[in-house]
Parts: sequence; structure tokens; C-alpha cells
Amino acid sequence: MPENRKNRTESDFHQRRIAFIILKSCILTAESGFVGSHFNLLCQSGFDEKKARRLIAEAPRGYALDGNVYLYQGADFSCLSAENRKKAKAYVSFFQKNGWLSPAGKIYDGMRSGEIGSVWIPIKEFEISF
Repeated sequence: MPENRKNRTESDFHQRRIAFIILKSCILTAESGFVGSHFNLLCQSGFDEKKARRLIAEAPRGYALDGNVYLYQGADFSCLSAENRKKAKAYVSFFQKNGWLSPAGKIYDGMRSGEIGSVWIPIKEFEISF
């Protein structure tokens, strides 16, 4: 794919989704139409690059798109650790209340990286049972 089309496809995807990062005591969400990465979101929110990289490596993050929520951690978009699953479960009602998770929607855990700008294939469905 030509570079400018690839960039436009990535930008279109980023603009459609709602990016978020679950921090210790809150969830940091991107504004509607935000086209940057999670790293960009952290830096624009006041985190220095070192702290932003650490949060990308350790904190649960993801995005909401078309009534589904996608969760992952690390630069490799891996499934959440037990500790991060616990943190994410605390936000399920937030996802529902804000319309990110539709009544028929699913929450996914981990992503298999694919073509930039496409919805990547989730590794597994997130278990919501408490």
C-alpha cells in the first residue's frame, strides 16, 4: 500500500476509535476524533516520554469501536496480566454507561497485530465474571 494511503487508513482508524489507558486511579480517554497513538495521548496529557513508555509497557490500555472494547498491554498488544484484568473489570460499567460497550458488544483481551489501520484480530474474549 502506498505510504500516503497507509497513513490515511491509520488516521481514519484512529479517528473512529476511542483510545483509553487505565491508570492507577482513573481512566485517561482520548477526545473524539483523536488521531494519535496511546503514546501520543500520554505525552499530550503531560507525561514525559520515559513515563509514557513505562505506562505503555505496564498499564492496561485499549480502545472502543463499534460497540466493542479491545484491551491489551505492552508494545506487543498482549493479553492482560491478572492484575491488569482486575483493573479493567472495574471499568466494565463505565464502558457500558458511556456507550462504548453496546448490549450486544464484546470485550476482547489481547490483539494479534495486523495491517495498520485495520481492526486487528483479538486473541480471546475478556471474561467479565466477577
